[in-house]
Amino acid sequence: MTTDRALALAKARQQIGNDNGAFTWEQLSPIEQEMAVSLADTWLQAAVAAGIAPAADRPTPKHDAIWVDEEGFIYGEYQTSPPTPLADAAILRLVWDHDVCSSKREMEDNGATFQLIGWSQ
Repeated sequence: MTTDRALALAKARQQIGNDNGAFTWEQLSPIEQEMAVSLADTWLQAAVAAGIAPAADRPTPKHDAIWVDEEGFIYGEYQTSPPTPLADAAILRLVWDHDVCSSKREMEDNGATFQLIGWSQ
């Protein structure tokens, strides 16, 4: 099961190797590319299972997607009625409200869990 995420991960891994003198993605044989994508897909599944990467698909209709862009800005999905495909989602940029601040440690002590998804500027 090749996914866009697995292909992107396999190509990125090969680029890291290429920086150290390995072959570029295009220089790999189709069999080597297929093996690399298969391995990347397995690593992605493991990352999702470990909770360090989000699932590619919406877990339930009540879940909203959250994105971080290349500059570190965070966006939340604004689900519409009727629902639209994720690729056509309406999104809102999330901004920091300096008047409302909570202690992460206190929230975790009360059972909250957090997942780092990116960095903002």
